[in-house]
Amino acid sequence: MDLSFLNEPVVKEAIVRSLWLSLAVSGFSGLFGCVMAWIASRTDVAGKGALATLLSIPYAIPAYLLGMAWIVLGNPAVGILRGVFPSQGIYGFWGMVLVETTVAFAFPYLELRAGFDRLDPSLEEAARMSGAPPWRVFRDVSLPLLWPPLLNGMSLAFLYTLSSFGVPAMLGMPVREFVLTTLIYSQFKLGGFQGLMTGFKLAALLLVIALAVLVFSNRLMHAYRKRAGAFLAARSSRPSLVLLGRARIPLSAISWALVGVMLALPWCALALSALAPVAGTYAPSAWTLRNLGYVISLPDFREALVNSLTLAGAVSALLVFAGFLVAYAAVRRGSRAARWCIESLGAGFAAPGTVIALIIIIVSARVSVSLGDYGFMADMPLVWMGIAYAVKYGALGSRMLAASFRQVHPALEESARVCGAGTARVLADIWAPILKKTIAAALFLSALPMFTELTMSVLLTGPGAATLGTVLFQLQEYADQPSAAALAWMILTAALAVALAARGGKTVDILEERS
Repeated sequence: MDLSFLNEPVVKEAIVRSLWLSLAVSGFSGLFGCVMAWIASRTDVAGKGALATLLSIPYAIPAYLLGMAWIVLGNPAVGILRGVFPSQGIYGFWGMVLVETTVAFAFPYLELRAGFDRLDPSLEEAARMSGAPPWRVFRDVSLPLLWPPLLNGMSLAFLYTLSSFGVPAMLGMPVREFVLTTLIYSQFKLGGFQGLMTGFKLAALLLVIALAVLVFSNRLMHAYRKRAGAFLAARSSRPSLVLLGRARIPLSAISWALVGVMLALPWCALALSALAPVAGTYAPSAWTLRNLGYVISLPDFREALVNSLTLAGAVSALLVFAGFLVAYAAVRRGSRAARWCIESLGAGFAAPGTVIALIIIIVSARVSVSLGDYGFMADMPLVWMGIAYAVKYGALGSRMLAASFRQVHPALEESARVCGAGTARVLADIWAPILKKTIAAALFLSALPMFTELTMSVLLTGPGAATLGTVLFQLQEYADQPSAAALAWMILTAALAVALAARGGKTVDILEERS
């Protein structure tokens, strides 16, 4: 492959900016996630249960929705909090770091929460009984045992940021600060043979970087489980909480304020913008439902809602059903092919959506040519979107269900087989009822990102194939901020409702078992 395109200044800048952005977000996410995981797991912070749940919810929220909310807050001309930001407002590198971190921190947070839950508390108790203060127990006992989950979570944050498109498109492209994903989109949008070839080459480079980070993450966690298994499996009692004393009120206030900044503030910002007659007019006396009514009346919105619901429902149901069968074969039947299938699906989850979309474009073009020779039409953008969603999110259901299969004693299945039940009867009458909560959670967590998907949908959309993500992106591109905010507010409200219903608990299983 000709690598001369790497010498182009815009490509060099995009590569460097992508790496620095991913490193900055993973670093801040690791620091923030580490502190919040310790607070939620080992202290008597006020509202501990609710705090732990709310901190896991950003995992389920599309970052581009938060990006739109922060544009409402930090737009240099009409932003609600424009005086807090520098001259260019929320736009640019540090704006992207801020918004991406509010979502990506959930990866190290969930990894460390799971690590703290598995860690033998007697090790920390022994250190405290020896007179070590809480900060030293954390530094000298907990952190040395939990640094692999921390690095793994940071690797996931790196991958997430590297493959992100929505936030860099909204906060970087307006000020000509491209990353790899937005540069690929720009090349693809320009069209022409040269633009398409450059886009494909950039996508290949992006995939190589992502797979290298994935291999590092998988090897790290494999070594961690072999090395630290005894410390993680030996837990015999509940950990005693660190009593914060006088620091409880200020630390609780800071923790809840951070949750407010991450969730409540963006939601309120989008609500205000949706109610504003024009961007920048936020006085209650001027509020109107005109923007919401306009969006709901759009033919593209109704088409997008039906398409998004259909794709999310159908693809997630098929994936969870297939994942149920594959997980059973891998865990209960010891099938190597099934285990390989689950592991290989992890590559799709780690691969940037831009890369998956471009591969689908190549495949669909060749299929169209082949079918055209026989007089058939293959212009089916919704079908290709569904395939792309399946490749990207196929790992979620199978990994969650495999983890749950491992937690149930095989005696129940053995008893059913002794009574003459076949495999289909065992699956329907034994395993499906036992794992119904996991199945429901897998459906939620598979359908939610498909319902709000943007990166792949923007590249794969076509006539009659609008989705909520593509309509929202078009409104934002057309500089119709109130209408875009109205649609974003509706999507964010739906995403928060679904995430709260799922309560974020099963997302931990995904991250624990991912590698």
